Amino acid sequence: MKTTSSDKRDRDDLRSFNLQLRLPPLPRSARTGRDALAALASLHDISSADLESLTFALGEALANAIEHAHSDAEIEVSVTIDARSIVATVKDRGRGFHDPPGATLPFPEFQAEGGRGFPIMQRCTDFFDVRSYPGDGTVVTLGRHRRDRSRFA
Repeated sequence: MKTTSSDKRDRDDLRSFNLQLRLPPLPRSARTGRDALAALASLHDISSADLESLTFALGEALANAIEHAHSDAEIEVSVTIDARSIVATVKDRGRGFHDPPGATLPFPEFQAEGGRGFPIMQRCTDFFDVRSYPGDGTVVTLGRHRRDRSRFA
């Protein structure tokens, strides 16, 4: 299928769509968040490459919040889709940490038990940001620039 200038104009005219979730800090919540992202994306012509990468990154962000926040407070998930990007934000009210990751994150040594979450999220997204506030939680923002779905069909 070839994209015409009319198709591009229609896509550029799309409004922004937003999904808000409040999830309990339980392992099953990661699946709930991934499934909600997939359901919303299916309604908005998101390429499979963008959806797969962002779904994987979102699952990692949720797993980190569930495992490391050490809080019973709900985890807030926001997904926004517009004509140019798809962005997911995961916010917990946990203990936070002092030193958010830098620009390029290396993978840990092969034998390491953990430390892969942020590098995986970074490599699965076009933009990635972590803001952490000791005693007040962490906010992870993950995003992909939308690709023309017909290029991946």
